[in-house]
Amino acid sequence: MHADAENGIDDIAAAWVAREDRGVLGVEAEAERDAWLQADRRHFGAYARAHAVLARTDRARALSTGGVQPSNSARRPVPRARRLLKWAMGAAAMVSLLVIGVQQQEDGVQYFATRKGEILRVPLQDGSAITLDSDSQVRVSYSNARRDIRLLQGEALFDVARDAARPFVVRAEETDVTAVGTSFAVSLTERRSGGVEVLVREGVVDVADVQNAVAPTRLVANYRALANRSHGIRIEPVPREDLQQQLAWREGMLSFNGDTLSVAAAQFLRYSDTRIVINDPLVGSRRIVGLYSASDPLGFARSVALSLGLVVEQHGSEVRLSSPQTAPQVVRSMQ
Repeated sequence: MHADAENGIDDIAAAWVAREDRGVLGVEAEAERDAWLQADRRHFGAYARAHAVLARTDRARALSTGGVQPSNSARRPVPRARRLLKWAMGAAAMVSLLVIGVQQQEDGVQYFATRKGEILRVPLQDGSAITLDSDSQVRVSYSNARRDIRLLQGEALFDVARDAARPFVVRAEETDVTAVGTSFAVSLTERRSGGVEVLVREGVVDVADVQNAVAPTRLVANYRALANRSHGIRIEPVPREDLQQQLAWREGMLSFNGDTLSVAAAQFLRYSDTRIVINDPLVGSRRIVGLYSASDPLGFARSVALSLGLVVEQHGSEVRLSSPQTAPQVVRSMQ
């Protein structure tokens, strides 16, 4: 396939997505779009990628503003659809937007990645979808016998289309998670387990050690598996409401339920360059409960300081939490 032909398909797909973003298509335009999609299987792939770019752009904008869109008076008068149409005019612009999110390899292997503060939902060729958390990477490789995913970094939610003939296998470090059709998340962030965490939202998955050191474990909805070499695979129930909170990162939020301040500080660093610094181990061991904007570490620090009787200071890109006894006599105003 010539690169020029592929770029032309991407340009047309981007233009259709821009038209949809502007408003509902008319009957004739919708028929024209559908005919173009059905004309070549490559068209639908380009169309899905263009939608993924649009979703990623919206999510990055929401995270950068703390989940609040700018008011109409603060927006530029140029419609987003016009900006997208301008972006779709050249292949170079298309490549520049996709270089982080999608990297297609000649052997059919795909890499998807997010930068810090980005959330990306990726539609796959079989109808499955991957939602990548901030600063995460996956490798996708499909064959006639299997659908292989490798979680290289971070965390991802997998919504798997049913295909009994081709198991959907996610490998994370030394752990394999196998499903046919279900919805589950896999994490390498080491927030709770110090290893691989598997959280099942729907259906059933099998969790196994790659080295066969322990017997495979079957996991059903509303259960979590914590896998590492020191304790094997440990199973825990997860109440439905807790499960939804733990997946709150899809909406740019972080949920804590008895986690320490030190653990929370490490989580915020995955979404923002602002670092929460806790030098006192006693302060770092304090436990918190709550739901917070992932892009607002300063707001989080202020909130926990108020509820736990701590002192908060900001020094450049650092936010420091300390007890009143160890805080400096002069506290920088946070107003």
